[in-house]
Amino acid sequence: MTLLVQITDTHILPPGEVLYGEVDTALHLRQTVSRINRFRPLPDLVMVTGDLVEQGDEDGYRHFMELLSPLGMPVYVVPGNHDNPALMSRVFADTTYFPATASPFQYAIEDFPVRILALNSRSEGSELPTFNAQRLQWLQDQLERSDKPTLIALHHPPMKTGIELIDMGGTAWFQDLKSLLNKHEQVKLVICGHCHTDLCGRIGQVPVYMAQATSHQLVGSRALTVAPAALIEPGTPVLHQFIDGEFLSGSNAWPPNLEQERIDVKSGRSWEDLKQSMRGSRS
Repeated sequence: MTLLVQITDTHILPPGEVLYGEVDTALHLRQTVSRINRFRPLPDLVMVTGDLVEQGDEDGYRHFMELLSPLGMPVYVVPGNHDNPALMSRVFADTTYFPATASPFQYAIEDFPVRILALNSRSEGSELPTFNAQRLQWLQDQLERSDKPTLIALHHPPMKTGIELIDMGGTAWFQDLKSLLNKHEQVKLVICGHCHTDLCGRIGQVPVYMAQATSHQLVGSRALTVAPAALIEPGTPVLHQFIDGEFLSGSNAWPPNLEQERIDVKSGRSWEDLKQSMRGSRS
């Protein structure tokens, strides 16, 4: 079994700065780290799917590392449109975060029952995604190297979302990726961020899970041509559990008073006794 926690779009700034003059992204990440450290059992790793910082700057990345330092498990990251992959490789050189030292700034994690391939969908000078021939060839080589169950992490959603702001990049950029994944059944899940909202979809036959942002949420219509609104609150970490050959994915809030709210504690009955009551006359 593998337990992977996904957070995304943290948009960290240098210490003391707030996003748009109203979003304390550092506070939201600090609260999220506290939530993750309360998980039982502790997850095996945390994957941050892009837009780690707002300005692609060294001070932002060092602040990001400081905020994540209390985590009790390895952390890995992929670049988003606000990030600078070359700078990331230098600033994170002494960490597990980003073991990619050169273009295409993609890497494989081989330490768990599930293989994780971290991809780069960033386009220079644009918020729109790209996945060029070099990146595609790297992925093809990796998938041909092993048929171990695989999770793919990237920033931009490789699917149509129905949200105008997000779909401005079109669908052409991920068509070659889609064709490649259709040939490799070991890919069990794709995870992404970018949209600042949660959504489940597919790329070919592979499920895609797009997570809420840690910084703030965007509320966008899936049917109208209207601008989105911002909701100033952190998203909930997502737990991806690989069990019996498949992924189970969903938000995991883990509030601080959880132990006191357990139904065995509140009822004064043991969990074994409660389970037997739920079974009724069945053994």
